Amino acid sequence: MCAACAARFAGAVARCPTCALRTPAGASACARCLRHPLPLRHCWAVVDYAYPWHTVVTRFKFQQQPAWARAMAALALQHTNIAQALLAADHVLPVPLNPARLAERGYNQAWELVKALRPTRPLPDGLLRLDNTSHQIGQGRASRQRQMRNAFAVTPAHLPLLAGRHLLVVDDVMTTGATLAAAADALLRAGAASVSGLCFARTPADG
Repeated sequence: MCAACAARFAGAVARCPTCALRTPAGASACARCLRHPLPLRHCWAVVDYAYPWHTVVTRFKFQQQPAWARAMAALALQHTNIAQALLAADHVLPVPLNPARLAERGYNQAWELVKALRPTRPLPDGLLRLDNTSHQIGQGRASRQRQMRNAFAVTPAHLPLLAGRHLLVVDDVMTTGATLAAAADALLRAGAASVSGLCFARTPADG
């Protein structure tokens, strides 16, 4: 990953504070979040899920190349607000994979990203994946929301640790926000004070 590509394709842009879609400069939120905000206190994205980053994510996630997490984390930490969010969180949690998907892939890409970000309070098993749903690639927003409803639960042993805390949940790609919203719902039901999200790549809005 060369410095020229990072400078050209990974610069800071104005984004919606709760879903990380690009917005016009000065906008308080995107139109969708003004009507139906996600249950996230804040959400950050490093890049758009577009050229050249979709190739990086594909290699990282589907082609057994977890070492890409180091370069992805290095880009994320160049953004001051993301670095500050990692420091401010009481705990940083990866979005978990269900056991079948984890066995198939051999690693959880979200946890690889958390490790590369080196937060001071990572919690790899704070969330449990309850569903065994199919891949969400190609599904629309409504379908993803239905599929992800009640998909997560808090690990019972960690309930006292997470109650009243400010948490940051990390994933590699955010498409509609359904996954991070479901994770946030589970943590808020368990007593978390607030939940924010961080993804490496954010799928742009349609059109």
